[in-house]
Amino acid sequence: MNLALKILQESKEKGKYLSIWNYNDDEKFWFGKILNFTEEIVVLQHFTKYGKKDGLLILQICDIKAIDFDDEYTNAMKLVIENSEKLATEDEFKFDFYDNENWKFILLNQLKFKTEIITSIEIENDYFTGFIKDVDEENFVINLVGSLGQDEGNSIYKIEDLKSFRVNDIDNRKRLLLYNSRK
Repeated sequence: MNLALKILQESKEKGKYLSIWNYNDDEKFWFGKILNFTEEIVVLQHFTKYGKKDGLLILQICDIKAIDFDDEYTNAMKLVIENSEKLATEDEFKFDFYDNENWKFILLNQLKFKTEIITSIEIENDYFTGFIKDVDEENFVINLVGSLGQDEGNSIYKIEDLKSFRVNDIDNRKRLLLYNSRK
């Protein structure tokens, strides 16, 4: 049995998660665990990036370019799958909105020092995600959090450059879960 088949066998027998990359799609991979396989095809129980089962994928083994396993993404996804119900539940955040041109400043101050909520901010069509650490009349500091919960340090931005906020959405809740697991 070759190495690839051994990895598939281990996933099937021990329920180990893995990521499968196909030749025809360099940008996307499929994450899950192997339910069954032959020398020609593999049946994968697919999971979404939020830890929910998402159907079966039947792939030809000859189309598999690479298999990732026992990596940081796999370890993060195990935690996400175990907590998928919790992720689906949104904690309430009430924005005390005022009809005021300083709404960005007001919202940033409401989010400042809140370690139970991660926020994504849009600046020039890019999103930056993390905890709001400090705010003054012109700028704010955000402690950036990566997609696998890693602390990426602090950055300062101008309030006037802010276009929008995403507060406590499922992607942010996933990052918070992974961030807290690293403490």
